Amino acid sequence: MQGQRAVVAAVLLLSSSPLLAEVDTPRSCDLTGTWYGGSIVAYQMTIVPAVPPGHYTVVAQGMYKNSVMNTAYTGELARKRNRYEGPLLQLTTGNPAFLNPPPIGEMPDIIAAWTSMELVDCDTIHNTIPFFGLYAGAGIWQPDPAGVAWITAGKTPFLQPPDVDLLDILSGGFPIVESYHRLHRTVTPALLHEFPAAKP
Repeated sequence: MQGQRAVVAAVLLLSSSPLLAEVDTPRSCDLTGTWYGGSIVAYQMTIVPAVPPGHYTVVAQGMYKNSVMNTAYTGELARKRNRYEGPLLQLTTGNPAFLNPPPIGEMPDIIAAWTSMELVDCDTIHNTIPFFGLYAGAGIWQPDPAGVAWITAGKTPFLQPPDVDLLDILSGGFPIVESYHRLHRTVTPALLHEFPAAKP
């Protein structure tokens, strides 16, 4: 009986310890959310969970214009130990005909990037891009009334070398390194504007 009392006393003492209070349910660090950052140019990025667990869908939009028209970067990431890796793709063109309604008569070029993200903490992403290349659309696809006419022996992004290695142009052949911060999911209550109180 005395031994049981000692055990109960020890459990109560430990449960009230400030050391255990910090061990409570830890905050979950996850890529899911909206992010802002980049490197020499700014991006906003949204990451949402996908299937299976550990996979994510990415949409990133840069705050700059380097072509007549381009799309946002989209892609997917898969967790590999403490990193999240995967492909991103953007369609781009320098042809002003793309500013007009279809048909255009050609297909855009493809920019492909391999990205490797790491959570520095719950609110910071460190991103490395070791592959960044442009593939000329004329060597991949052509418009066709029945869909797309794929070029025989055309290039496949990531499997064949790009027509232009953008890392050679943008960073002297080295990977691009980026940093992102999470857009916070809460707001300081004092910052919220309120409607005036209703008159009696």
